Amino acid sequence: MYVVFAEELEEVADVRSHTVATLEQAFAQIVCRCGYAYHFEQEQEGWKLVLTDVERPACNPEPVVSDYKRPRDAKHDLIAQAVDGRLKGHVAVSLQDFENRRRIASRQTGGEFVPAHGR
Repeated sequence: MYVVFAEELEEVADVRSHTVATLEQAFAQIVCRCGYAYHFEQEQEGWKLVLTDVERPACNPEPVVSDYKRPRDAKHDLIAQAVDGRLKGHVAVSLQDFENRRRIASRQTGGEFVPAHGR
């Protein structure tokens, strides 16, 4: 399970509305929100994820690159990189990591969850 957030950390009281089952679903949701089309290209030294802004093709982001050789490994690596915030600030984190960080933050702030960017 993964929690998907847009540029700003939205209200986290209802995590369910931001949760998807797989990393691939989180990636698809982020790519769709950004208005991108994508494809994977094999290169001599690995793979790259090529993103195209469908409304403004002149504003395409830089490709995401991986030096993994096996297609399955490379695609997983590229998708994991793509959900780290580099696509217009959209992020996906595992639900377990999110809950752990939320618990720690709650203890540190006396019960109130304060997003990292809000400090």
